[in-house]
Amino acid sequence: MEIDQKTKDMIQERFKAIEYESQKWTAAWRDIAKYEAPTRGRFDDLPNRGKMIDHKTILDGHATQASKIMASGMQSGMTSPTRPWIALRVKDPELMAKPNVRMWLDEVTKLMLDVCSDSNIYSVFYSMYEEIANFGVTAAIILEDYDDVIRGRSFTIGEYFLGINAKGVVDTFGRKMQMTVSQVVDAFGIENVSSSVKTAYEGNRVDDWVKINHLIEPNTRRVDGFVDQQNMPFRSVYWEVGQSNLLLAFKGFEEFPVIAPRWDTVTTDTVYGYGPGWNALGNVKQLQKTVLDKLLAQEKAHNPPVQKDSSVEGHVNLLPGGVTTTSSALPNAGVRPAYQVNANLESFIELIGELKASINKDFFVDLFLMMINFDKSNMTATEVAERQQEKIMMMGPILEKLQSEMLDPFVERLYGILNRNAMLPEPPEEIMDMAIEPEYVSILAQAQKAVGVNSISRVLGFIGGAAPIYPDAPDNIDIDEAIREVAILEGVPAKLILEKKVVQQIREQRAQAQQMQQQMAMASQGAKAAKDLANAKTSEPSALTAATAAAGMATGTQ
Repeated sequence: MEIDQKTKDMIQERFKAIEYESQKWTAAWRDIAKYEAPTRGRFDDLPNRGKMIDHKTILDGHATQASKIMASGMQSGMTSPTRPWIALRVKDPELMAKPNVRMWLDEVTKLMLDVCSDSNIYSVFYSMYEEIANFGVTAAIILEDYDDVIRGRSFTIGEYFLGINAKGVVDTFGRKMQMTVSQVVDAFGIENVSSSVKTAYEGNRVDDWVKINHLIEPNTRRVDGFVDQQNMPFRSVYWEVGQSNLLLAFKGFEEFPVIAPRWDTVTTDTVYGYGPGWNALGNVKQLQKTVLDKLLAQEKAHNPPVQKDSSVEGHVNLLPGGVTTTSSALPNAGVRPAYQVNANLESFIELIGELKASINKDFFVDLFLMMINFDKSNMTATEVAERQQEKIMMMGPILEKLQSEMLDPFVERLYGILNRNAMLPEPPEEIMDMAIEPEYVSILAQAQKAVGVNSISRVLGFIGGAAPIYPDAPDNIDIDEAIREVAILEGVPAKLILEKKVVQQIREQRAQAQQMQQQMAMASQGAKAAKDLANAKTSEPSALTAATAAAGMATGTQ
């Protein structure tokens, strides 16, 4: 596919620029991969090369395990495959109170979660969590799929490059990859490949490797009014390395298809991020050194270095039961330890324990172990917040960043794919042109909100304690609003919360029913009194007849 010179130059320059920026970070990423994530990272041009773990460097895999625990915990706590983690909303609270709106939003939410379950998205999420735990940045692309609606592909550090816009948002993605000749022809068509690839294909060298560059960026040359592949908001360009004038493909996306969250960025112009792996690296290196020293001390204690004198004939035999020949003519002849080794292994063990505890703290292991075990327990989000409140508060800004840079773009991308493929139910007329926004109801999101629930609970408890002394104390709080706020913070489905007018109707009906019961009770008492009076035997002495007789006698006397 031929392109004009200006477009070609723009693509090439942008690709070179983001590649150059990534090279400034490569040394640090290599170090983290070497000590913490030995199977991750790709920093060379060799395709499909199995990475060997350097066990001379990694003598203790605690950091690797800690990062995996963190990844599993984030999966369970943020995007669990076994429980809802998103709920769609509209901003207008009055519209959210309408049953038909809530039912439609719940139906679409369920559809999106079902699509996630039927695809490979959760395995992609896990890979992303492990990457960001170690390197502070991760990336994956979300593509449309005929069979599963969506299909994700995760990348490892070093094989991709990122670019940001003026707002500090990632909007450009580039990568270097290698494909076989047969793969290139199958993916892009024999008519679009270079002459060298055609020759290799026709010569049956279908397994030869071909270097490919790929760039996705905002389509600055988009023509308004056109809806073809080359005029979408984002362009996706493939070309063979060394064949910059010839494109393999020029495609487009309605949304930026790459999800590229950063754990923490120092400034808005920081392209890549810093993560727990950066913070733990010093402790990890010290752990490996301490473990090595402990092993050397143990080895010297069990198999100490020896010295021999000139009376020893031949080599020293250090094997069990081995015999070394010496001369008896010399006193103290033979082999003996060169020096005494008194290894204090307890000090090594104590230091190793302290280093592992520090690494656990860097990776929030305690919190994420609780996330992993959450489904096996009866804990609520509030209980999680109470037990790990300090860690959750520390992670608050990070979780919000992951929501805005990872989950928000993913939900937008998924919703757009479903909408374009006419897979969404017809929305209610009230929200036909309104923006739909995600709200996150995962256990971690609820645990963050539960800090607010605890505050409300403490205030209500204080008012309840003051009410016996100050009966007017409950007048200071709107208990209905408090209940609604707690329900929102706890992630209660909207359809379970009744509208205010419905609640008012229920209360009015209850008040009317109570008033009718009171009236009926009063009427019943009146009827009983009348009946008793009618059935009274006036011929028999009673207090009433006695009083009447007494009154009559008094009148007669006068």
